[in-house]
Amino acid sequence: MPLHLPDPPSGAHDHVKSRLHTLAAHGGLHTKALRGARADQLDLSTPHQVFTLGADDIAAGGGLDRAEPAGWRYLVESAGQVVASAETMPAPDGTQRFANVNEGPFVDATDKAMKVVRKLPKLEAAGFELRLLRVPSLYLTALWLHSPAEDLLVPLQPSPIGKEGKSMSAAEFLSDLAEYARSRPSLPPPPPV
Repeated sequence: MPLHLPDPPSGAHDHVKSRLHTLAAHGGLHTKALRGARADQLDLSTPHQVFTLGADDIAAGGGLDRAEPAGWRYLVESAGQVVASAETMPAPDGTQRFANVNEGPFVDATDKAMKVVRKLPKLEAAGFELRLLRVPSLYLTALWLHSPAEDLLVPLQPSPIGKEGKSMSAAEFLSDLAEYARSRPSLPPPPPV
């Protein structure tokens, strides 16, 4: 069974594509790969939901069930090559609104990891849904392959736990991440307001 790309909320894809084309048409894309891009050459692919997980949850032994939905992410292609990502975030009315375009290291890392993930033997045995997991306070981003029976995670480069581009069980991933989270010095609490 191939990797399942979930359907984003109604209208999200068209909204992001429209904003991206508007930015391109009016010179609003300033990143290196997109600066000279023509709107008619830009397309969106590989939709996946973005989740965030707190370092405190991980250090306390929390699992992926504590991950919170944070929006949707698309890979931006120009002439068939992945050059950026575009994201949405939830609006107060429940719809998804354009949040940003990014050309950082996780874009290339996602493209490379997707090539590895699509060749995993486990994909044939069970249907996995593509997700993205972020642990912002630990500077970690990973592809999250979710199925009702199993979760696999692929840390994206750069990863504080290493193992970039390698498929890990949820238990192994969370154990490595918990160890890393516990080993980091704690930040002092913010001053009272």
